[in-house]
This record gives sequence, structure tokens and C-alpha cells, in this order.
Amino acid sequence: MPIYEYKAVSGGCEHCKRRFEVRQGMNATPLVECPRCGAPVERLLSRPHICVVEPLSEKEKLVKRTPEEADRQGLIEGFAEDRIYE
Repeated sequence: MPIYEYKAVSGGCEHCKRRFEVRQGMNATPLVECPRCGAPVERLLSRPHICVVEPLSEKEKLVKRTPEEADRQGLIEGFAEDRIYE
């Protein structure tokens, strides 16, 4: 089942102010409100998971990246928190 990301349109609780994830079927109707506080939410376009076939070289593994560079390159920084709400 796909995992969709949502975020409050405005206001909201601690749960929906930031991105939160919901496991839903592909044909399921998107959420329109936060399951905790009822604030209006919108489904976000998530970046796809891309698997690198060739490992990074040892030199590339040691390179320090800014959070912006890491986000642009699809690395760990910037991902939604690792919790799933059903």
C-alpha cells in the first residue's frame, strides 16, 4: 500500500503542522482533514524513492553537504518524519 504525505493548509495541531504520513490504497479518497484535530489538510507530492545502482566512492561518502544540497540530491535530510499513521 502506498504511503501518502499530508500537511495542514493553515493552522492545525502539532501532528499536522508538519508533514505526516498515511498508508492508503491507491484508490482511497485523499484525506481532507487531520485525523487528530480536524484541520483542513492537503496531500503533498512526495519525492520518489530512487535507488542508486553504483555505490558512492569513498571520497564521495566523506563529502560534507549542506542540508540544502542533501535535500536537492535526495539524501536523508528533509525527509518526512518516520512515523506512519493509519
